[in-house]
Amino acid sequence: MIDTSRSMLFHIGNLNSESQRISYQMGTGKNQELGSEDAMLHARLINIEDKLRVTESLKLQITKSNVMNEVADSSMSELKVILGGDNNTSGISEDLLKGLNSGMQRSDKLALATNLRGMRENMIDMVNVRVDNEYVFAGSNTTEQTMTKDVDFKLNGQINFDGDGFLRKIAVQPGSYRDRGVTAYDVAFYTASSANAGEVFTFSEGERIIDENGNEWKLNTAGTQLQQYDHNGIIFHPPVELPITATTPADETAAIAGTGQSVRATYSINVPASSPGRVFEAKHNYFDDLNVIINALEGHSTLLDGQKGAVISDEDVRQTLSNGLELTSKQFDATNIGHGELGGRNKVFEVAFEKLTMQETHYNILLQETGGADTAKLAMESKSLEMTYQALYSTISKMNSMSLVNFIS
Repeated sequence: MIDTSRSMLFHIGNLNSESQRISYQMGTGKNQELGSEDAMLHARLINIEDKLRVTESLKLQITKSNVMNEVADSSMSELKVILGGDNNTSGISEDLLKGLNSGMQRSDKLALATNLRGMRENMIDMVNVRVDNEYVFAGSNTTEQTMTKDVDFKLNGQINFDGDGFLRKIAVQPGSYRDRGVTAYDVAFYTASSANAGEVFTFSEGERIIDENGNEWKLNTAGTQLQQYDHNGIIFHPPVELPITATTPADETAAIAGTGQSVRATYSINVPASSPGRVFEAKHNYFDDLNVIINALEGHSTLLDGQKGAVISDEDVRQTLSNGLELTSKQFDATNIGHGELGGRNKVFEVAFEKLTMQETHYNILLQETGGADTAKLAMESKSLEMTYQALYSTISKMNSMSLVNFIS
């Protein structure tokens, strides 16, 4: 018998390796299994895959942002309905108009107060809306509840904003970020006053003072300075302070005197002309106004701490409701403006999502073209390999059947 084991096994081993390569490429669609097969091609593939993973990650993040944007848009639409009403729903403004009707009795106004309390609860729910455990209107810290009721809410009706005026920045491309959404300042607050550099800025006690960068300014303990706080709600060090130039003290007796509401202290400062671009805004919490309106409908003035004061006359009730209607209209306008700003920011993310989708498609195609196997070529190689196997095994079979005896004459 002729010994063909070594040479034949060598050829069979080569064929098996080729078969494994073809099977891998046909099974995975990739043109190489190991980077060492083509180092330069492998480097290109790694680069494309890295860009694809980054694009997919950005797309996922924007998908979540778009969900939050849609919820914010829906909530603000509902808030505007609560404030102004629509064809199907009576809003706060319409109820206040009813309250100003001279034919309204005290019992009817009590019913309106009950209705407004229900609307207030709905507004609180809208402002505190969450997506994936993140508060949509909270500002920079989305884990902090947007607005919370005071521990004595049943007595004073106070609802406090625990967030800030800083928007979350979301990546839309590597190294490129955009502001997402709006904060409660754009939803449940209106600008009571504003001033630019070189102007006099006047604000009332209890209002939130925000500058053009979103930083908050607060009165010092003595009430003699307005101090700047940073992004984390910590006073700047060294302190950045502006002196108070004029004040009007609070008047708790105003509610008793007949205005229907206590008068809060007011302050004035000169905005330094040396700070170009500086803008101060006094953000007023509409929930404070709503508390005054509800108390008036129930026949009471409102003290500085939000609690009910003395019983007031029908004329004082009318005057308070008239003022409340004007302030409600002001809040509707502010919320409407905020809604418009939200729409503009939402559009940025919608466009970014479309761009990332195109990039993802591009990288997938490029990855396939660069690292994809040629199926037509593989089919031909597979057929050729099959024929080579058959020829080799046929040769082995014939050689094994030979014997030296056949050659002896």
